[in-house]
Amino acid sequence: MNLLAIETATETCSVALSVNGEVMERFQKAPRQHAELLLPWVEELLAEAELAYAAIDAIAFSRGPGSFTSLRIGIGVVQGLAWASDRPVIPVSSLAATAQTAAADGARAALVALDARMDEVFTGVFQINENGVMQPVSAERVCPPADIKAPALAEIVAIGNGFERYAALTALAAQLQGVRPDVWPKASSVLLLAQEWLKTNEPLAAELAQPVYLRDDVAKKPVN
Repeated sequence: MNLLAIETATETCSVALSVNGEVMERFQKAPRQHAELLLPWVEELLAEAELAYAAIDAIAFSRGPGSFTSLRIGIGVVQGLAWASDRPVIPVSSLAATAQTAAADGARAALVALDARMDEVFTGVFQINENGVMQPVSAERVCPPADIKAPALAEIVAIGNGFERYAALTALAAQLQGVRPDVWPKASSVLLLAQEWLKTNEPLAAELAQPVYLRDDVAKKPVN
């Protein structure tokens, strides 16, 4: 299959293209530049692969949780491309994509905590399966950092920028096998998770490309 993937859940931005198993990617830490980077990167990768939009079988995307603005930008581009090329879409968790990026560096299990602002983090626990794919072992949620407890898993690593931005997570990280606050979700990880998703699911219509925020109200600060 030829799969395109777009990831914009955090302050990083990435696009990846898989052509018959060969992956090309663009990735940059670029706060507030997602809108400027996405389409040129898509065009560059398709040109490098000598592919037309019509040759793409499906478009995978990071559905969140993550930044309200950057998710809307990414999903808007995904829907536009999907409608224009009459292609389906594949949703992938940004937390799972972060864990999968860590798996590429050898992590076997990951406690992911991404900064959600408002003194909260987006978090989930993942463990690698026999195929090298990170699978969830807990429900994704948004919560204060102090509410997160160390999972009862061996070889679990603390992953994500929440571990460098919230002091409450420092003691928790010390209980784990290591801490990697510099790991981000990447489009190449979205690609791998999308391929796993396709083993048991059908891709979705473009209008079903929707963000997952985890918060009921993304515009207001929580009441103390």
